[in-house]
Amino acid sequence: MNGTLHVRWAAGVVVFGLAGLISTFPSVVQAGHEESLTLDVAIDCRTWRFNQGIPDSAVGRGDTFIANGKIFRGGTLPAGSTGDPDAPGSIGTFIEHGTMAATLAEIIAGKRPAFIGTWLHMLNDGRAIVAMGPHPDSGPMAVVGGMGSLAGASGQMTVNIIGENSTGCPNVRVTIVLQKHD
Repeated sequence: MNGTLHVRWAAGVVVFGLAGLISTFPSVVQAGHEESLTLDVAIDCRTWRFNQGIPDSAVGRGDTFIANGKIFRGGTLPAGSTGDPDAPGSIGTFIEHGTMAATLAEIIAGKRPAFIGTWLHMLNDGRAIVAMGPHPDSGPMAVVGGMGSLAGASGQMTVNIIGENSTGCPNVRVTIVLQKHD
């Protein structure tokens, strides 16, 4: 992978949902006061932009970025270098924005977190969920809220890159563990 796409791999990731998703997502598992679910996301490099249009090679600490993608049911996206964010079957849209915590050279050398970010996951039925935290390979990210019937969502999520899609960005599988509030 070349250096310019490495930043997008390092910065590209995420998605999810909460209570009321049991009927929507067959991958939800309940245990005590937690609900766990798995979703797939295809990040779309065609939407990737750094602040003021700077090139990937010029990215540095404090620079910001934004990208969009499509949400799919967990287990939908195949592993490996396949797929297209515009494929049929999307159940929502995600938008991520973040701030770089390292330079491109530091990221390539393995410095983590590469960035800190906020992810908005908007489901086609009008619900949405928000997560924040460091680049996912630095540990889990926090679920900090939601909208619609997901208002008050909390918990954490982990992310695994499962491949690269036709736009050059990652496809990821996200596992979300949400706290049930009595």
